[in-house]
Amino acid sequence: MENEEWRMENDRHLYRLLRCRINSQFSILNSQFLPYALRYMSPQITVKKLPKAKVECRAVFTAEESAGAEKRALESLALHMNLPGFRPGKAPIDLVHAKADPEKLLEETVRVLLPDTMQAAIKEHKITPIIPPSAAIEQSSPLTIVLTFIERPKVSVKEGKITVDKKETKIEEKDIERMIDSLIVEHQISTVVERSAKTGDKLMLDVRGEDKEGKLIPGSEMKARPVVIGSKALIPGFEDQLVGLKTGDKKSFPLKFPEKYHAEHLAGTPVTFHVEVKSVEEVKKPELSDAFVKEKFQLENAAMKEQEDRIEKQRREGTLFEAILKATSVELADELIEDEFRNLIEDFAGTLKEQGMTLEQWMEKSKKTAKDLETDMRKRATERLTLRMGIQQLIHDKEIAVSEDEMHQAIQELVSELDTEKRLEIAPLYAPGARNYEQLKWQKMVEKLMEELLK
Repeated sequence: MENEEWRMENDRHLYRLLRCRINSQFSILNSQFLPYALRYMSPQITVKKLPKAKVECRAVFTAEESAGAEKRALESLALHMNLPGFRPGKAPIDLVHAKADPEKLLEETVRVLLPDTMQAAIKEHKITPIIPPSAAIEQSSPLTIVLTFIERPKVSVKEGKITVDKKETKIEEKDIERMIDSLIVEHQISTVVERSAKTGDKLMLDVRGEDKEGKLIPGSEMKARPVVIGSKALIPGFEDQLVGLKTGDKKSFPLKFPEKYHAEHLAGTPVTFHVEVKSVEEVKKPELSDAFVKEKFQLENAAMKEQEDRIEKQRREGTLFEAILKATSVELADELIEDEFRNLIEDFAGTLKEQGMTLEQWMEKSKKTAKDLETDMRKRATERLTLRMGIQQLIHDKEIAVSEDEMHQAIQELVSELDTEKRLEIAPLYAPGARNYEQLKWQKMVEKLMEELLK
């Protein structure tokens, strides 16, 4: 089936993007293959279909094919060897062979052979892999490589189990009160005053937070930060420390982040804040007259109804995804789950880095072990794959497609805010067949599917 999300990087560009895993008796090599090509090579390849959509290909090479690949491997290894009397890459091949690590030479030889071997296996046996294959060295004489491909497994979706209820959105009394409070804040008037700050005043502050060692806490430094005393917008105790300060005043005070804090790595930790008051403003709230409420309430009421509808839509979409997950049956290969698991771990590591947090700090704060994290991530990997395949199957069954005109319109909407130079720069990224184009096309198909299922 076309337009499968994770096939986008493995169809036309499979070889360029390959992350091959070569397993020998003594080592495991994880790297991208080097762009060698042995166009004359035609190894004997036998294929065996395995459960869970696995395809095992066994390639046996002749002595001549192995020798040719080994020669190229030696040339590559020579570039990184320091041999007395010779510059890198200039030593005689016989000398390089004598000095080379046999294990590394075998691995490099296989890496030379892999691109054409994979291409031959895929083309001759019509294999359609959805993730990078694994490659194992079975024996060295005759050289035998076992490639394991993972194809798209058989998927079934019991559409009758996919139901999502629809709730009528309504605005409750508490929503009206919240909206009135918002209107008051939005239309209040602030005037700079030359006096000590009191509750209700708005202060413009430069803020810096430091840990117990005096080091800046990432994300705690702010310039010209508006703070209304009594708004309880900041951590407990912060606004209390501002009462009595005047423009130009500086103050340092210790506090403690709440035990339940949105930035988990800061929860419960001590902090010393250093603030400088840039201005003190007196805040006057508008009079809540009938005319004011009538004029402003109608506009806000419409906006609130739109927001409630948007929240309800998001709730239904989330429920729909859960229903598709439960209705989908598929046997997933361990390699497929492992590939998704690695992607999740990489994303998680990136998130921690952005938060300035180490894995050890996260485990300490979350009270979880590395084993707990692995278990959670593997469960998520399985669920994400199952959901993705269920969505793909439904798109296929319902023959959902996106026309060229629809794609053109979607791309125009995407770049509408960009200037001409930027549009020209990203144009190749959204050419038909490009990765971004296919991702956008997949997104549009998913949107169409959801719209149909949520009718």
